[in-house]
Amino acid sequence: MKSCIVDIEVENKDPKFGRIICIGVKDIETGKTLVFFDENEKTMIEDFLEYFHKHGFNEIIGYNILFDIRFIFVRCLKYGIASNGFFSAKHTDLMEFMKSVNKGRVWIKPGTLNEWAEFLFGSGKYPLSESVKEKFWKGKISEIIEYNKRDLELTYLLWKRIKKVLENDG
Repeated sequence: MKSCIVDIEVENKDPKFGRIICIGVKDIETGKTLVFFDENEKTMIEDFLEYFHKHGFNEIIGYNILFDIRFIFVRCLKYGIASNGFFSAKHTDLMEFMKSVNKGRVWIKPGTLNEWAEFLFGSGKYPLSESVKEKFWKGKISEIIEYNKRDLELTYLLWKRIKKVLENDG
C-alpha cells in the first residue's frame, strides 16, 4: 500500500460555487510534502492527479477526507479531467475513525483536527486572522500554502499516533 495524506483549501465549501485554492499532499513513505497551486484551477488539478498517478499512491489519508475527495471529484466533473486512479484509491478518513473508535460500537463526537492536535501534541493549526477565502481574494497565497502544509503535518502526526496505539491490536 502506497499512502499519502491529502488536504485541500477552498474558496467556498460548495464545490459548485467555489474553487480549490491549493491541494497539499504528503508522501507517507518519503515524508515529502508538496502543495499544488496554480491560478488556473484545471491545470492545478491535472498536475496533482498526474503526480498522484506517477507516484503510484493507492491510499488517501485525511481528516474529513471525504470532503476533499468530493470537492476534487466535482471539479474534475466540471473540467472533464480523468482521475488517474485517484477515486479508486482506498480512503482512510481519520475523522470517521475518531467517531467510531472500538470498531463502530461506540460513537463519540469526532472533534476537529485542531482540537485533536492541541490535545495530543500541544499545538494546533496556525491561527487565521482572516478566512482562507479572504486571504485568497487578497492574494495571500503563500499564507494559505503554509496553512495547508500545517494541516498535512498535523494529519500525519495524528495518523502516526493512531497507528502506534493500534500496532499490536490484531
